[in-house]
Amino acid sequence: MCLSFKESEMFLSSEYEKIKMSDIAKQMGMSNGILFVYFRTKEALFLSLLCREYEKRLAHLTEMAKEMPIRNFVDFKCLVMNELTELVDRTPLYIRLESLRTAELVPIICDGNQLTPKDVMDILQAEASIITGCKLSATLPAEVIGIIEQHGLDGLKRDFKSEVLSTMNCYVDGYKSNIKAI
Repeated sequence: MCLSFKESEMFLSSEYEKIKMSDIAKQMGMSNGILFVYFRTKEALFLSLLCREYEKRLAHLTEMAKEMPIRNFVDFKCLVMNELTELVDRTPLYIRLESLRTAELVPIICDGNQLTPKDVMDILQAEASIITGCKLSATLPAEVIGIIEQHGLDGLKRDFKSEVLSTMNCYVDGYKSNIKAI
């Protein structure tokens, strides 16, 4: 089941906590029961919508990258800035969904401890970068893996999970020591 723009517009115009599944079902012209068959919770519906918007963003960025040759860092920066401009100008739903996701999470994490919203955002942004970087370095073509195994070069093998966890652990420890130093 896919939400149309009309139904997803609720996430643009309403506060997340005020959106009710019954309102979404009504907007879609279906019963609550049918909607719950497809989405057991509002969170599941929200994540489905976010994934759909992310897929559209990724497809568009891929097309932009194919059309624009990246010869150097300046070209890459131009691609990123063009995509960001289009993202901000043309995809208010994606922007809203991303901000809702963060807005829901940050207060929960900050409640009752010494972390600030800025700390949480810095760490979550670093986490996304670490995941991406480690995944890229751990994803070797089958041909390269074959050569590594054939020659017993096990030291060149990458373990995505352990590298992500180790890198994130170092980052958070460094972040924490920088907070204390301030």
